[in-house]
Amino acid sequence: MSREPSRSPRRTLRPVAASCVVTLAAVGLGTLPAGATVNPDGTVTLDVLGITDFHGALRQAPALAGQVEQIRTANPDTVLVSAGDNIGGSAFESAIQQDDPTIDVLGAMGLEASAVGNHEFDRGYADLAGRVADRADWTYLGANVEGETPELGTTHVWTSPSGVTVGFVGAVTDDTTELVSADGIAGISFTDEATAVNAGAAALSDGDASNGEADVVVALVHEGATDGIITGLSDDVDALFTGHTHAVVDDDTRDIPVIQGGASGANLSRMTLTYDPATDEVVTAAGENIAIGSQPADPEVQAIVDAALAEAAVLGQQPVGTVTGAFDRATNNGTDTGANRGAESPLGNLLGEVAQATAASIGLEADLGIINPGGIRADLDANDDGAVTYQEAFDVQPFGNTVGTVDLTGAQVVTMLEQQFQPGSSRPVLRLGLSDEIEYVYDPAAPQGEHVTAVYVDGEPIDPAATYTVASNTFLLGGQDGFEVFTEGTHLTETGIVDAQGLIDHLAANPGLAPDHSQRSVGVTGPASLTAGEEVTLELSSLAFTATEPKPAEVTVSLDGKVLGSAAVDATITPNVDETGTATVTFELPKELAAGSYDLVIATEGGTEIAYRVEVAAAAVAVPPGRGGEHPGEGNVPDDVKQKWADRHAARSAA
Repeated sequence: MSREPSRSPRRTLRPVAASCVVTLAAVGLGTLPAGATVNPDGTVTLDVLGITDFHGALRQAPALAGQVEQIRTANPDTVLVSAGDNIGGSAFESAIQQDDPTIDVLGAMGLEASAVGNHEFDRGYADLAGRVADRADWTYLGANVEGETPELGTTHVWTSPSGVTVGFVGAVTDDTTELVSADGIAGISFTDEATAVNAGAAALSDGDASNGEADVVVALVHEGATDGIITGLSDDVDALFTGHTHAVVDDDTRDIPVIQGGASGANLSRMTLTYDPATDEVVTAAGENIAIGSQPADPEVQAIVDAALAEAAVLGQQPVGTVTGAFDRATNNGTDTGANRGAESPLGNLLGEVAQATAASIGLEADLGIINPGGIRADLDANDDGAVTYQEAFDVQPFGNTVGTVDLTGAQVVTMLEQQFQPGSSRPVLRLGLSDEIEYVYDPAAPQGEHVTAVYVDGEPIDPAATYTVASNTFLLGGQDGFEVFTEGTHLTETGIVDAQGLIDHLAANPGLAPDHSQRSVGVTGPASLTAGEEVTLELSSLAFTATEPKPAEVTVSLDGKVLGSAAVDATITPNVDETGTATVTFELPKELAAGSYDLVIATEGGTEIAYRVEVAAAAVAVPPGRGGEHPGEGNVPDDVKQKWADRHAARSAA
């Protein structure tokens, strides 16, 4: 982006003599040091480079550093800053070493200042103010962080080789209390970001040298480029770097230039500012996000990264938990685990439960947990030795997504399950992993949008109007993978905990973890309206997993604990969808059933037990002459008893 300033001059801190407009040799305020790099018109070009949400992406660091060095070489008036989350939520190689290599890498890159991000608080404020601050060569800023001891910086001033002073004010999202463990930030609060930044910018612009002064003021805010922040900033701020949302932003439509570079070192944000010392103004600003690809690597940074990768390979073999059996992904042929994203897997269901447990660990109680199959990239305990290493756990979910929660209505939960079916795409079904609170029945032969026929939460039929809190990774909660319904949810809240760390914590809390071989869903094709005493045939599917799990030999259909029918299960794998484990069950409904709703329970010896709700009409009964009514012998039944029967039928129908 590029822009001309649309606002009035930010301030007049330094009276400028007329001669200063045409010559830099004059002595006094508004002049630059001898030998300063200036443009022919007397202005100075500053390159403020920014990263955000780096999250320990060590493998990206050498090329990123190489790009920074290229710009520094071309323009000595270049500074590197960050909008936060340099550490925490990190790639495996950094996370297992408490992000020490990342701190060293950013120091080698010459990082000057950084806002604190919410992930900087993952290990608690004491760790940030102690170990991290001691190791870091840059200044962490948290203008809106209150109650911390020792205090974070509010502002930091950098003087360019040409003598221009650039002041940085940093702030973190005021939602941080909801994103990290409460124990780690006890006594700390997070105030409004824009208000705190404005106070810091005012201090840098008030002419009082005792609290720091700057020619140019840049805000580093670890929060998305929201209207509230952009419009809330004062004219003392010349440019804004944002973060937190992992979005790529390059906005020149505002009074203040705004830029954000995504995450994990994928882009280097470059804000080029032209400063006029004669008028003490930023007269132009141009921003761009430079994609980091095959740029030449910085050798110093490369050496740090190589050493970190070697150390991580050793540390990755540390055990973090034990399991009693394989947690595999779904297959298309029995051996190609991960190839079938359309079928349930014990691992997917486990990770749904882990998402729920991770949210609960910071007090976010969810009614159910889910996981998208594309986020699962390795089997748990891939070598099947019963011991899970740090590397094995991390490989299961390598993308560094954080866990969060969102509120959906019951109707939206049903829509979520419907959106698993994506005909016409390369993967016609994306089967969600689900915690054991939720089960559902679907008809694979139904039209699109009408597959899901029954949903149960905690054993009760889902209430379309009720609110259900769902835990998952923020990739899915953001509506990705075709699950757009999540964008309609409310109260989206992040835990600040990476999904891989959530799994590691769950393994540590549950030694000897055993795989659950029960299905969360079964396919049923058959009539939903039945008549007592008539023969019924149900076509069943999704009764078996597709990898090394034991396969059920038989399925039963029961009513009130009595088996009505059974059939052998064919466990031949059906690729790309969740139809493995099929059976045809034919049975007769009891003749004595009264009209109403009934749950037929579909069960296998593997632990699957899911209700299939049907509407049953009473069997036709011949009525002797002269004895009309709804029930045999009703003509001799008192009116109050008839009413009890009617009330009972109404209650069953309502149920």
